[in-house]
Amino acid sequence: MLISQNMVARNRGRLLASYRSPSRSRYMAAPEAHFQHLSTFKLPVLERERPDTAARASGPVARRALRAGYADMLVIGNGIAGLAASVEARRYAPDADILIVTEQNYPTINTPALKQFGAGLLDVEQLLAYPPGTERELGIGMVNLRASKLDTLSRQVQLADGQTIKYGRLLLATGARPAGLPSACPGREFDGVLSLHRLENYLDLRRRLPEVSSVVVIGGGYHAAETAMLLRHWKVRVTWLIRGQTFLSNLLDDVASDMLIRHIQRLGVDVRLETEVAGVVGRIGVVAGVVTTEQEFLPCQMVIVCTGAAPATDLAQGTGVSLSTRNGLKVNGRLQTAAPDVFAAGDVAAVLDPQSGRYAPRAQWYSAFQQGRLAAAAMSGASIPPGAEAGVLGCFWHATQLGEMGVLTAGGPMLSEDDHRENEVLCNGASGFYRRLVVRQNRLIGYLALGPRPSGGLAIKRLIDEGINIGEIKRQLLTEGFDVRSFFTHRRLHALQSGGAALPAGSSRRQSPHRQLAFS
Repeated sequence: MLISQNMVARNRGRLLASYRSPSRSRYMAAPEAHFQHLSTFKLPVLERERPDTAARASGPVARRALRAGYADMLVIGNGIAGLAASVEARRYAPDADILIVTEQNYPTINTPALKQFGAGLLDVEQLLAYPPGTERELGIGMVNLRASKLDTLSRQVQLADGQTIKYGRLLLATGARPAGLPSACPGREFDGVLSLHRLENYLDLRRRLPEVSSVVVIGGGYHAAETAMLLRHWKVRVTWLIRGQTFLSNLLDDVASDMLIRHIQRLGVDVRLETEVAGVVGRIGVVAGVVTTEQEFLPCQMVIVCTGAAPATDLAQGTGVSLSTRNGLKVNGRLQTAAPDVFAAGDVAAVLDPQSGRYAPRAQWYSAFQQGRLAAAAMSGASIPPGAEAGVLGCFWHATQLGEMGVLTAGGPMLSEDDHRENEVLCNGASGFYRRLVVRQNRLIGYLALGPRPSGGLAIKRLIDEGINIGEIKRQLLTEGFDVRSFFTHRRLHALQSGGAALPAGSSRRQSPHRQLAFS
């Protein structure tokens, strides 16, 4: 998702002021500790005025945990889910030994900002998700080694150097790995074939761009579209190859796909539908072009592969931590896996999709951030109010901006009457504007919006997650100017005026049947 410099500036703030307080146990939350799932939308980012205090140093907690071979809370991975969980757990359990084990040799990155960095709109220092030195200041240990083996029976993790660490509670936040080109694709290892997934990939891109005039982008999702836009910012000639007949067929209908493709074409991208790569052509091991399955040669100096990512589940293989059909680690409403005291969060966690009834990862940074916070509360024994799990997990949503065209999707926008006889599909559109709603019994279950600046993404998600009756605003949701946040403002005002005893007519709630799950 592309973000603006203004958003980065607005989200600056200090997280560290009030995390230490008396505790009655090492890693269980104090009775007054409550998880507030609606309290944090502003994401912590870099504070330029803070001195660099060796953010990547292991610190005394890490040394103590390694000597003792034990950590109260052991976190594998320092992506946003892992670090958010560690920071939040420190608030709940001030005296616990919290240890992060990671191969990554740089601090946690605000990954949505990587596209802005790739476009040259942000400096690398502006990518940090938390201020430098956060781990050390909060007493969170850091070990820069690979976790090579997990034994859930003996409750221990083996590190790449052979040392083992036992745990009280374990969080697997190992993220995902880019799929890349198929192993049988000729030339997939040539210099100049990139997968933009981590900071080092974008640093590599920035170094190469001055020598590049033409790029082929492969993939049919948001990541590929955003990458094409990034490259056009540098005035690079871009050919975008999409295997399917449409763009994002699981989230966009034909009308929305055509609108976005035409918009991207107007911005100078050569979009090729129903086109696949047969192989990459090189000259002395360096990319010189690609050959499509139609035997067309497309000259270029770089190939960027945006074909999705697979959850990094290697550590859990053979441990009893059950895998979902989508190959993520299956979790319940509190992010617990089937193994005792083992939790999963972020891109590796397969959560229930209320619309489809299937388990799948939510490969989205904001979702990983909130899952990390929820996992910390669950691991610490903090009070989690009813409905909080649905607020953090609930339906899928995604928002992005592609030039002047914004896209917002939530729930199951491609559900139809064929999927359920009570589904009602409503559409409305004009030049540069489109809305699609899927409604069942006056409850929103799918939403798609295209336009200059679609707003209220989290409010739309809330409508779906809480099963709120939208009868009074159903037609308004189809219009371009309606902001659903005004609906919730009206509800709050009405509740205040009535002493909190009533909601507006037609706005009753229905509890989600999937709010809390348990493994048998």
